[in-house]
Amino acid sequence: MSKEAHERFVKIHEHYDFFNHLFSMGFDIGWRNEAAQEAMLNKDKFKILDLGTGTGDLAIMMQKMAKKQDKNVKIVGTDFNKLMLEHARAKAKNAGYGNISFGVGDALKTGFPASSFDVVTTAFTLRSFDNLDTFSKELYKIIKGGGKFVLLDMAKPDHNAWFMGIYLKIIPIVGGLVDKKVYAWLTSSIWKFDKHGMVKILQRQGFKNVKIRELRTGVAYIITGWKPQ
Repeated sequence: MSKEAHERFVKIHEHYDFFNHLFSMGFDIGWRNEAAQEAMLNKDKFKILDLGTGTGDLAIMMQKMAKKQDKNVKIVGTDFNKLMLEHARAKAKNAGYGNISFGVGDALKTGFPASSFDVVTTAFTLRSFDNLDTFSKELYKIIKGGGKFVLLDMAKPDHNAWFMGIYLKIIPIVGGLVDKKVYAWLTSSIWKFDKHGMVKILQRQGFKNVKIRELRTGVAYIITGWKPQ
């Protein structure tokens, strides 16, 4: 992630959770729930890395879901933003999931050894990455053979665009109360992001069974895929 992208989120870290829920009309909670379900493997013990974990919502949701399914899952969450990580640690502790490990990290150069994780997730971060090919290469390196990735983000819907129309009107107005430039970038990045191009990048990297699924409202989607054994 670039210094510029990092600074955007520093500016809004105190309001990040509130505006996420407000702008999505609460749908973001269900979107993360879908991503968390995708991250649950059909085995009892595995490791998950949540890249760009932000304030930890997806990591916490995955740990909660793993507990309900009686799975022994170790979750690591990394992010560039130290201030957001402080929120993540506090939220996880308050929710009773202080065992989640949070630390500063770069999604394009994680520093983890090859084949470190069974599952790698990220939520609402793809549009912030400077080089998606580099991200895809790093993703392929750190996932174990037979492992999976789950990428949740937002982009222009393929079909029903009613929610997008509302979304693009609300964000600049309300978000402008905090930082007009940051929320203007958020709207434009959603409109411009090529999710189908992302699928092709992942396929070229060598991932198999790469699929994209639009979620409720159409503006959010999940891309999943597997690293061959």
